[in-house]
This record gives sequence, C-alpha cells and structure tokens, in this order.
Amino acid sequence: MKDFEALQDIWHNQIALPKVSHEDVLKKIKKTRTGLATKLLVEILGTALFSAMLIYLWIESPFRMWTTHLAMFIFMSCCLYYIVALIGNYRRITYDNLLDKPGEYILYLKKYKHDRFIFNTRKYRIYSIFVTAGFILYFIEIAFVAALWITIICIIFTFLWIALYYFVLMRIYIRREEAKLEDMIQNLERIEKQFEDS
Repeated sequence: MKDFEALQDIWHNQIALPKVSHEDVLKKIKKTRTGLATKLLVEILGTALFSAMLIYLWIESPFRMWTTHLAMFIFMSCCLYYIVALIGNYRRITYDNLLDKPGEYILYLKKYKHDRFIFNTRKYRIYSIFVTAGFILYFIEIAFVAALWITIICIIFTFLWIALYYFVLMRIYIRREEAKLEDMIQNLERIEKQFEDS
C-alpha cells in the first residue's frame, strides 16, 4: 500500500512538460512526414528500375526451361505488387488535410502505423516466400547451364542475403519507421493536450 501511495505522490507531483509551439511541432511533423514519403519514393523508383531490368533480362535472355519463365513471372508479380502497395502508402503518408485537426490526424496516423506494421511483417512474409520460390525455380536452369560449384555458391549467397534482409535489416527498418511515426503521434497528442488544458 505504501508503494502505491508513493507512486501516487510521484504522479501528482510530476513536473508538467513545457508547452511547445504549435508551429514548431507542425514543422517537425511535416519534416518527418516528408522524410518517410521520400523514403517510399526511393523504394518505388528502385523497384521500378529493378522491374525494368528484369523485363529486359527476361526478353533478351534465351531461357530454355519453363521454370525460369515462371520464376520471372513471380518476380514481376512481386515487383508490381510492391510498387502498387508503396504508391498507396506514399499517398496516405502525404495526405495533409488533417494537419490542423490533431485529434483526427492522430487516429489517421495510428491506423497508418498499424497498416504499415502489417505490411512490413505479415504481407512481407508472404512476399518473401514468393521471391524465395522464384529463386528456387530460377536456380533449376542455372543448375543445368553452370558448373555445380557456381550453382551452389549462387544458391548459398542468395539465401543468406534473403535471410539477412528478412531477419536483420527488415527489423531495423520496421523499428526506425515505427519510431518516426510514434514521434509524430506523440507530438500531436502533446499539442492536443495543450489545447485541452488551456
């Protein structure tokens, strides 16, 4: 019981956060939002360039096996899906009609953050499975035209890269993006609380 009372005293006697300027917070939110939008644009452009390179490779290379054509179709489908999803996310993060309504924008950002988390975890897992299947199908032809040791090195390198990206780099990406979105939400909540207190 004494611990609870001590906790209550700390809670009631805590120092209030200094008031922040509405304009400063909006400037910071816009800067964070622009950074997230730019990152999405770079990803869209990178995936589009990779897709163009893949189409060129598919047209110009004399693939002999149907498994390779299926692999290329899977790669192109994954790229198209990823581009469409990123364009949708880009349009959502650049939507600024709610900037002067902190309460509504907080809800909007929380929904966006949740949807991005689903995209970066569950949907990315399915995406990774399809990309891996595409590589397996692609390596069937490589096994027939290249030396065994080259095939093995390519397979090991490819699957190590997929594992590194999925288990390490993607987690860092998710953590950083979530931190930026959470910072935006907390700043908006702080402004909203100031309006309520005044």
